[in-house]
Amino acid sequence: MGYFLAVTAFKTDSVADLARVVIDHMKSYGVPCESLPVDSQLVPQRDAQIYAPVAGWTVIFWPAYFNIHDFPLVRTLAASQGWLVSTVHVYDDEYWEHLCCSGGTELHAFCSRSRFWKEESPDDFQRMSGYDTEPSHLASSIGISPQVIQPYIVDVDSLPTPEAKAHPNDEFTLGDFWVFVDFWRRMGVTYPTPPQNLAAVLRLGLNVGKKLPVG
Repeated sequence: MGYFLAVTAFKTDSVADLARVVIDHMKSYGVPCESLPVDSQLVPQRDAQIYAPVAGWTVIFWPAYFNIHDFPLVRTLAASQGWLVSTVHVYDDEYWEHLCCSGGTELHAFCSRSRFWKEESPDDFQRMSGYDTEPSHLASSIGISPQVIQPYIVDVDSLPTPEAKAHPNDEFTLGDFWVFVDFWRRMGVTYPTPPQNLAAVLRLGLNVGKKLPVG
């Protein structure tokens, strides 16, 4: 079994506001969601972990297999709150996908293996092929040069070697899905080190997989 990860960075300093918004969102789809003490025994299949803000970004680690739900959630919450939101998910160690929205505007979408589903899932292949991967809108919104993040926007299968790096001082190679941590760092987002600086825990109902939108 590979790695299935979903992690989202919200441009807000308020853990309380973010927790409230997520709880309301879950309940709007009929998914129970309760806030727990941060010293609770975590249940990875059910708990959303909110980490203390760093440089204006607050990051949520979603429960296991939330990677099919984070894109629709980000589009909804960014639009309703007017926030800048960046989310990344990993599918079975094979690729990472990124979506960034500012309010109701989609700034950037990317998959590191855009042709992965060409044979097995034409719908997913068509969706990924339609992504707007051009980084200028994203870069402008966060105040950096597009050239800083452009080197990460590559198809892993087209690389001469997966050991290549976007920047020489990156921690991860482009062939490693963890390179999104370097990508986020260029955006100003710090990937947390669980369980350090855990600020809130939200336990989602067992029906989350059946109730939340997928996409």
